[in-house]
Amino acid sequence: MKNKFIVHGLKRSGNHAIINWLKSHEDFYFFNNIIPIGEILSGKKKLREPENFNDWFRRKALPKHLPLASLLMRPIISKRSLIVSIEDHPADIRPFLDLPSDFFNILILRDPYNLFSSRIRKASGINHPAYPNQLGPHMDRVLNLWKSHAREYLGQTDTLTNKVCIYYNEWFTNREYRKNISKNLNLKFTDDGYSMVSTTGGGSSFDSTNFDGNNNQMNVLDRKSDLSPKERELWEATIDDSELHSLALQVSNYTASKSRL
Repeated sequence: MKNKFIVHGLKRSGNHAIINWLKSHEDFYFFNNIIPIGEILSGKKKLREPENFNDWFRRKALPKHLPLASLLMRPIISKRSLIVSIEDHPADIRPFLDLPSDFFNILILRDPYNLFSSRIRKASGINHPAYPNQLGPHMDRVLNLWKSHAREYLGQTDTLTNKVCIYYNEWFTNREYRKNISKNLNLKFTDDGYSMVSTTGGGSSFDSTNFDGNNNQMNVLDRKSDLSPKERELWEATIDDSELHSLALQVSNYTASKSRL
């Protein structure tokens, strides 16, 4: 394979917007949300043990009815790239035992104010343990997970190797920032996939896929203004956390300083 990426991010962080944009750069295999958090939170499944990458890829990508599939498809595989996404897990999760050294880990972070707005709106219309509609352990899990991802983004922790961090807010508003991401990932820049709104997960929590092809009209940087009074009450209680505000400011300042380079 050419380029190989593992994308880490919380649900509603703009993961699929960025993945669709990445996919427009090259011909990719894409495997979405390979360790579903909902089944783990609900107790239906346990966190799976890491497995051999080559065994996993053969099982997922190669035709099962062809005994020589890996040999026959080798020319095709060599011309394609790979994206694997992991949603709502700590950055130290290890899906594979022997991750090849040429993999990039991509960490996507969104500001907590719009992130929690989107998650709370999503929780209003879905019964899913990853989308709590009240304060408690499940909301604390998301809060602490955002903080840990923010620390990794800021370099206060160094859990992910060969890491490229993407701040969704800056990606959404700054074409030069997107160009730099492409460069850092060894991709030839294109913005062809930028305006796509993914159908995965029902699209936007607020707009579904109504702005597909015209995403710059979406109010992604001020979602709290779209919340109902009841949702806004939960949002205010959720973000009432001094450490959250401190990290959010650090992330914003750090991104601004990097964008000026």
